Amino acid sequence: MPPAPPVANVLLQRRALLAAAGVSLVLAVSLVIPLIAHCSMGDDYGERCLPSHEVGAIAWLALMLWALWVGAAVSQRWLPSSPRAHRWGLAVQIAGLTAAVMVTVPLIIGLTDDAFSLYSWQVKATLAAGACLAVDYYQRGQRGEAAAETLRRNEQGLAAQLDAARAALLQAQVEPHFLFNTLAHLRRLAATDPAEARAMLADLRRYLAAALPELRQSETPLVRELDLVRAFLALHQRRIGPERLALSFDVAPGLDDIVVPSTCLLTLAENAIKHGIAPRVEGGEIRVSAGPDPEQPGLLRLEVADTGAGMTAATGSGTGLATLRARLAAVHGEAARLSLHLNQPSGLIARVSLPWH
Repeated sequence: MPPAPPVANVLLQRRALLAAAGVSLVLAVSLVIPLIAHCSMGDDYGERCLPSHEVGAIAWLALMLWALWVGAAVSQRWLPSSPRAHRWGLAVQIAGLTAAVMVTVPLIIGLTDDAFSLYSWQVKATLAAGACLAVDYYQRGQRGEAAAETLRRNEQGLAAQLDAARAALLQAQVEPHFLFNTLAHLRRLAATDPAEARAMLADLRRYLAAALPELRQSETPLVRELDLVRAFLALHQRRIGPERLALSFDVAPGLDDIVVPSTCLLTLAENAIKHGIAPRVEGGEIRVSAGPDPEQPGLLRLEVADTGAGMTAATGSGTGLATLRARLAAVHGEAARLSLHLNQPSGLIARVSLPWH
């Protein structure tokens, strides 16, 4: 964020100068009102009660007040910033403007007998102090607002960094158990069926090639997420047997470049394998789908449906789904959600809905 312009520069802009002129005129009129009131009551002020004299007094007084304001605004930039030195600098500023007015005003309007009287010094010092303190007060207010805005922006930036770090931490908690199971199965296959072991090793290589880059990113195109899930499910299908795990994919066209939270479908697929297919001896089917939400067109619906064991006491309470919920909340807030639904005739549907436009 660019720094705020100095207060003196702001006060010397055309709009600020016109506003100061208007305020100076109002103050000048208010100071001359007692003289006008005495004249209207018939007091004998001689030539002081002449209308031309009153108008001239208002004009010169307004000009003096405006000049004091401009002088205070110009000289404000040279005041020291430390509190103790600032107080002394403010006193010097007031004294300097007072002396400048005491010298210049009599020269402009003509010297009078009481031009340098003690009362004249007091009046001009009071006016100079008012102008200097007003400018100083304005500057303090501007600095306070700028500091508050900086703190607010810093707080937002830190909150965003915290959310990103939290999302990265949660994302890193993807369970690697299936890797150990896969390696153990590969070891058994290497001794009993080398050809099948080589095929499974190729599937594992494809999975790792898709998975490792995604684990370092918070978001990914949907097409890469689907590649990751396909590789993951292909490994499990080969491990537990195609007769126990059937796979199908239903993805609406034109969604390849839609950005989704990385490993979100992978988490749902892991949950379907662990809690849906694995507990059943006969296994089941897993169907992965992606497309516009038919109930809310502004949302993208990602689903992993299985025909496995269905809803159990442990369903939805695992670390994977809790992690995914936290990641969705950190990135999209209440606009995204994860929900679980019973599948028919058996099994579970895990659904993620999130903004995509």
